[in-house]
Amino acid sequence: MDKITFRAETIIQAIVAALIFMVVFLISLDTVVRITISADDAYLLVDADYQISLFFSELADGKHQNGNYEKYFQGGKLSAEISQYKHYQELQMIIINAQIDKIKKHIVVRHIVEIKNE
Repeated sequence: MDKITFRAETIIQAIVAALIFMVVFLISLDTVVRITISADDAYLLVDADYQISLFFSELADGKHQNGNYEKYFQGGKLSAEISQYKHYQELQMIIINAQIDKIKKHIVVRHIVEIKNE
């Protein structure tokens, strides 16, 4: 009977190749997990969007002075900056920034509203 023999360099090459493939697989899996939104993240994003719309409805009456406003909600913080829109005295630009603490996301919403003079 013939003996089956393996050369040491063939085994070492197979082990090194397997390790390289395993490391590449782990890195790609970790990257996919980090960039995908989980079910909990979706809930936090929807809540933040709802809080942004409530905050905007408070500020969009056209009666607020130019300046900065803040509001905290369960998932993070909303900050708004109201300023004159370019060279138009009757328009204001409202920029709302939402910081969602748990998932480290940031949402920016911009609106232009008409100033109400009463």
